[in-house]
Amino acid sequence: MTKHFLWLIGLFVMAGCQNTVPSVEINKHYQWQYDLPEQDYIVSAVGYAPIDSQIGQDKSTKMVKAIKASKLDAYRDLTEKVHGYKLNSQVKVSDLVLGNESVRASVQGVIKGARIIKTYHLDGVYITELELNLRDLYRIRAFTNGQTRIIDARYH
Repeated sequence: MTKHFLWLIGLFVMAGCQNTVPSVEINKHYQWQYDLPEQDYIVSAVGYAPIDSQIGQDKSTKMVKAIKASKLDAYRDLTEKVHGYKLNSQVKVSDLVLGNESVRASVQGVIKGARIIKTYHLDGVYITELELNLRDLYRIRAFTNGQTRIIDARYH
């Protein structure tokens, strides 16, 4: 008798786990809005690298290294313009006479969305020109940081 009773309880427990309500799929379409500047704000930067100063066996190796160095220099220049400098300075004054003076500058930041406009070499120097549209930067930040608003949601 206890066996039948346990089977009956098990049957009721299993029947309670069954989902009898059919699931309904609803297609939802969102229309997003994010705030962008009214105009394009273009920040440009130029990087330089002397070709002959690069370490390498032949001219083509030096050229490839100069291309990379000028690109990095252009990104550094662009980072300075977007994020600014961090300056540390120390001045030692003794008996109202300026003694040792040291200034250190560093740049740190992340640049997303920059485009290479032009790369060329001129008079033994490789030059790279970069451009960053700050409006594109706002667009990237709006989507990555969730700074968007739903202005309409429609169900199909």
